[in-house]
Amino acid sequence: MPDPATDFAAGPIDIPPPGQLRLFNRITKVNFFLMLVLPTLAAIVYFAAFAADRYAVDVKFAIRSPSGVPSNDLIGMVTGGASSGATQSDSYMVVEYLESRQFLDEISSLLDLNAIYSNGKGDALTRLSPTATKEDQVDYLPRVITPHFESSTNILSVEVQAFTPEDARRVAEVVLASASSMVNRVSEQARLDTVRLAQAELARAEEALKEQRNLIARFRDSEQKIDPNRAVAAQEGVLAGLETELADTRAQMSSLREFLSADAPSVRVLQSRIASIERQIAAERSRLGRGTEPAATGNDLQAAADGSDSLNSAVSRYEELAVDLDFLQRTYLSALGSLESARVEADRQQRYVATFVHPALPEAPRYPRVLLSVGLILIVSTLIWSILTMSIHVIREHLR
Repeated sequence: MPDPATDFAAGPIDIPPPGQLRLFNRITKVNFFLMLVLPTLAAIVYFAAFAADRYAVDVKFAIRSPSGVPSNDLIGMVTGGASSGATQSDSYMVVEYLESRQFLDEISSLLDLNAIYSNGKGDALTRLSPTATKEDQVDYLPRVITPHFESSTNILSVEVQAFTPEDARRVAEVVLASASSMVNRVSEQARLDTVRLAQAELARAEEALKEQRNLIARFRDSEQKIDPNRAVAAQEGVLAGLETELADTRAQMSSLREFLSADAPSVRVLQSRIASIERQIAAERSRLGRGTEPAATGNDLQAAADGSDSLNSAVSRYEELAVDLDFLQRTYLSALGSLESARVEADRQQRYVATFVHPALPEAPRYPRVLLSVGLILIVSTLIWSILTMSIHVIREHLR
């Protein structure tokens, strides 16, 4: 006969032995106690008897540019904010800086962190270990100094915690001063980088201009002429006067030859004078580099050899130097204008910290938030207990 307690229409059901049932029931109770009751009780005891009060100070500021001209970047377009890409990048730099070793070293020179965060006013879970290394202190900083950047408004908020109101405000003031100093350093470095290239170009143009002026000065010393072009003009004036005198003398000679013979003293004097003027004209033309008259003799050319082509070549060299000097003067003026433009642009792109929420002395502790913390622990413990309980039942069903 089938047993109605164990046989059904679908077939017999395996009932675990009583010892196995007692084991799973015991595991379920232990799991409930360890995963739900014990963490919740521990949290209540900790927050009620051991948790230290922590005071918080808020600081809010924004990084601004004197130009005040908004220039939306990609992030600003996505978020809908009219934020400048440069100032937004600077704000993220401040966030990273407040979590860095350099920031720790800077505030450590101004504050005694061990006296503030390692004193007996803090509990074992929130205070800094007195034997903490620099790396441990860097890891501890985000627990008491929490920066947050809101990209849609370009506002940077920093929450500073400490175990006393005075320490919280003092640390907040140092944080604000350090952030402002960092922004000023970065802004000044960017300004120097912007101007440095223009200054180097101006120095190069100035040096080239000085060298060219020295070349012209040495040329004038060697040629003993301030401006060879003026010497050429004077030389041409002398040549024009000699040619006029030659023409007049030849006219007189032509008049005398009409009634005097070639051997007449007056005719010979005029002939000698004409020859002398022609030799002088040939010599003057040789100095200008225009060749010689056919009437000039070899002795005349030798007499003009010392000045032959010297004036023409001096003018050519001087014109080359003058053209280079004019070009370098224009280059120098252009470099000077570029430097001034770079300075104006660098001043326009400077950054500064605009603080609108300054550190204030708190009157009541903000942390710990007992109800919220215990509630969160209860929720998390319940989820863990539920998952483990479900796993235990699955295992029990699998063993049947």
